[in-house]
Amino acid sequence: MEISPDQLAKEIVEAYRKLPENERLLVAIAGPPGSGKSTLAYPLTDALNALLLHHPPPNPAHIEQPQSLEVAEADSQQGKNDEVAICVGLDGWHYSRKELDGFEDPKEAHWRRGAPFTFNLPSYTSFLQTIRQPISTSEQISFPTFDHSLKDPAISPVRISTQHRIIVIEGLYCLLDKEGWRDSAAHFDLKIWVEVDKKEARERVLKRNYEAGIVEDYKACEERVDAVDMANGEEVRTHLVGPDYIITSVQDHPFSREAFSGL
Repeated sequence: MEISPDQLAKEIVEAYRKLPENERLLVAIAGPPGSGKSTLAYPLTDALNALLLHHPPPNPAHIEQPQSLEVAEADSQQGKNDEVAICVGLDGWHYSRKELDGFEDPKEAHWRRGAPFTFNLPSYTSFLQTIRQPISTSEQISFPTFDHSLKDPAISPVRISTQHRIIVIEGLYCLLDKEGWRDSAAHFDLKIWVEVDKKEARERVLKRNYEAGIVEDYKACEERVDAVDMANGEEVRTHLVGPDYIITSVQDHPFSREAFSGL
């Protein structure tokens, strides 16, 4: 079912209000590389908090714009106020470069970093199982985030606490219909797929990777984008757990002012 970002926020709030007080609502935001997952997921989390708390979020998601492509991420103060919703990125479960060095074929593992086998699926699944448990009065649940300056995962300074009743998780493989990943996807209450034109997605990823210096040579960057990023996107399209809602190509800030009005 196609849905607008504003309507999606309201649907999530409605689902949340039906929950028992000791449970959390888990929301998956998946999509191919370059679809705008993060630029939907983090502002969506802000919109959810605005709707539930009746005031704009004190620490809204940052929208960074490295020359040509917007990227959203959590504010460093996320989770330190009265937020009900919190956003977590699947990228935090990348294996570190040191861990990739220990793979049977380290060169292939590094080249294909971002493929399903380069993620710590057992750790990710354990995290989902933990936040699925009835809420404890004293719990503080840690989770990893991806530190782009280190090019490796690091433990987030933010913790999931008892106040966090809506967990939005964004990532390429949140709805991957393959062994292990399929079981993880079953933990989500609401599943959202972000669709994008393949040519547009390729251009976005190419610009992002080249500007980030992932590959210095532009031609080599094109080769890697096609061999890794676009191939990963096709794998998910081909093996996709059916989403509840579909949103098409989110790149600019997706929410209207009304989404933050607390209506």
